[in-house]
Order: sequence, then C-alpha cells, then structure tokens
Amino acid sequence: MTDTAPRKHYHDIDGARSVLMFLSVALHAGTVYAPARPHITSNLDRAEFFDWLIFGLHMFITPTFFFVGGFFTVLLLKRRSLGDFLWNRFLRTAVPLITIALSFNMLEHYLRYVDAGGTASFIGWIGSAEFNQVWASGLWQLHLWFLVSLIPMFAISGFLHAALPKDAAIRGWAKNFSEKLGGWVNSDNSVRFAALLLLLAFANFANYTVAAKVPGSYELIVPGFQSWYKLVSEFPFFVIGVMAALSPSLLAGLTKWRSWMPWAAAAAFAIQPYAFPENSAWEAAGRLFANQLVMWVLVLFILQFFHRYANFQSRRTAWLADCALSMYLFHHCLVYVFGRAFVPLDWPIGLEFLAVTVFAAGTVIVLHEYVIRRSPVARLLFNGKTDIDAIQQQRGALGSRAAPATS
Repeated sequence: MTDTAPRKHYHDIDGARSVLMFLSVALHAGTVYAPARPHITSNLDRAEFFDWLIFGLHMFITPTFFFVGGFFTVLLLKRRSLGDFLWNRFLRTAVPLITIALSFNMLEHYLRYVDAGGTASFIGWIGSAEFNQVWASGLWQLHLWFLVSLIPMFAISGFLHAALPKDAAIRGWAKNFSEKLGGWVNSDNSVRFAALLLLLAFANFANYTVAAKVPGSYELIVPGFQSWYKLVSEFPFFVIGVMAALSPSLLAGLTKWRSWMPWAAAAAFAIQPYAFPENSAWEAAGRLFANQLVMWVLVLFILQFFHRYANFQSRRTAWLADCALSMYLFHHCLVYVFGRAFVPLDWPIGLEFLAVTVFAAGTVIVLHEYVIRRSPVARLLFNGKTDIDAIQQQRGALGSRAAPATS
C-alpha cells in the first residue's frame, strides 16, 4: 500500500522519544551504583543518590514510550493495510528484538554468569542449566521487556482496526469521547487539567488493581514470556496515546504548555511515592495512586516541554531520531561491560557513573553511524530498515555540497 497523502511529522513527540532513549543510558548506568541493585556488577562503591535517580527516571521514561507507541500505532493504521502494518511492526520491532536478544543480551547474561562464579566457556554455557533458566524465566529480555509488551498491543490494535467496519459505533464512540475530552481540557483552565491528571491516575490505579486480582497474575503467562501483571501495567499510557492520535484537540490539550507544570514535575520527581510491603492496605493504595499521579505529571510535562521547545526538524534531530532504536537496543549490555571494567578502579563514584554513561552512549553512536547506517544486513537486523541506499545518497549529497568548488 503506497502512501499518497502528505504526512504530518510530529517532531516534538519523535524528539521526546529519541531523547528519552538516550536518557535510558543514564538510568541503567545508575543501576551500577545503586544500593537497590546489588546484583548489577560486583562493584561495591554505591550511593543512595542513584536509587533516587533510577527510580525517578523509571517513572516517566517507559510510560512515555508506551504513550508514543499508541500514538504512532494509530497514524500507521491510517496509512497502511493490516498486512502492511503487521509487516512494518515485525521488521521494526520483532526483528531487532530477536537479534539483540540472541546477541548482546546473551553476551551480557554470560558475563553475569562469569561474575557469579561460572567457569564454563561461552559455548559451554549455551545449553547449560543456567542458560536454559535465562530463557525459561524470561530473564533473557532484560530491558527488552518494553518491546515484548508492545508487540501484543500492536497486534491487538491492528486486528481490531481490520475487524471493525469503518462505520462501527465503537469507532465513532472512541473518537467522539476523545474529542469531547480534548475540548474539555484544551483550555487555559488549570483546574480542568489538574482534574484530568487525577482521572488518568485513577485509570492507572484501577488497571493495576484489577490486574493484581487476576489469578496467577504475577506468574509467567507462558515460559519465557511475561506475567499478566507486567504485560498490562503500562497499558493506560498506550490507550491515551491512541486517543491523542484520534483527537487533535486532545493532543493539543495534553501538550499545551502550562507554567506550573515544571514545578509540579520537579516536585513529583523529588517525592517519588512508592508502595512498600510494610505499608497498610490503605496506605499502600494511597501510595499507589500517588505514584500513578506522579507518573502522569512527569509524562505530560515531557510532552509539553518538547512541544514547546523541540517542535522542529534539523539534520541533528533527524539523526538523533534515527539513532534512538540503536541506543535502546545496544546500551544495556555496554553499560554492563563498562560498569564491569570500572570495578577495579578507585575513581570518585560520580566520575565513574559519568564515564560509564558517556562510554556506553558513545560506543552506540559509533556502532550506529559506522555499522548500522552502512551495512544493509546490520541495518535490517538491528533497526528493521532497508533504507541504506537512501542514506548513502543523502551522505553523497552532503559531501558534494561540502566539497570546495574547482575552477
């Protein structure tokens, strides 16, 4: 199916996704030095600041990814047939997921095995009890759990779109509800927007509560996959992304800059309410609701910030967007490799953290520019794209413009 209608580019949403992909490097570098993550390398130099950092980043990075996933799902389905959509999602999501899981994730798991005292070679480790447990327990996913959760959402969205007639009542209801919600919130009335935040937090709270009541919700649905609880935990963010794509007024209302949101986001990031096992039932419920409210404050602040300050395209932002998937896929293993290498060094902890972050991100940038963007096979396997010819033509055009004129 060929696209004939001109596309609208959402540079702000794409930019938010790209920057958060890079910020994920700092998140996982922080786990090397966080007391709450003692299993990440054998490093003993740790500080509670990194617990605060990684828990804070966790509250908005992945939820924003799910919002973006739902948003772009609708845009793709508007332009493509079901077959084209599923093939596109297979190439852009499943192929990179499988490739990185079988390569870099296995390397990281082997290094963890060695650090835990394992003595087998890499070949010997393959097929061992430890190796089989990695796959059966779902540990093979590591940071890829986001893609594992997203794939069923893509599939369900595609089949629902294909199964429902264009004049189906539920389609009209979904669009009308999104439009009415958008019309209600797309104003300068801060009370309405605050009420929307509470409503969204309640939707998340209800989703978590219902998911927890499903029998066996914390057990893997099938070996090697995910639990039901984890699979649906971020679903409301995906749904609101879908609604924002259905209703321009809702998208405008969500991304409308509000001067008090930076202060609310700063407070939310600082407070970070979490429920703990020792909490009473009512206290745990209150903390869970507060946690979901904080998440929505941070997610919508990110969207508003990028809509206000990064709603444009340039060569740099286009390259950043292109590198985002590579950064997401490769960085986790590289953080472990560099974090492991820094164990014997006695550098200040902040300097080590910065070095691990920069070295991991820098290595991904080099891999992306000199391997992923130049090798058709690597581009397909790790990015799900087949546009090497276009990249080479663009590079040639840039080189021609940069070459000095000759007489």
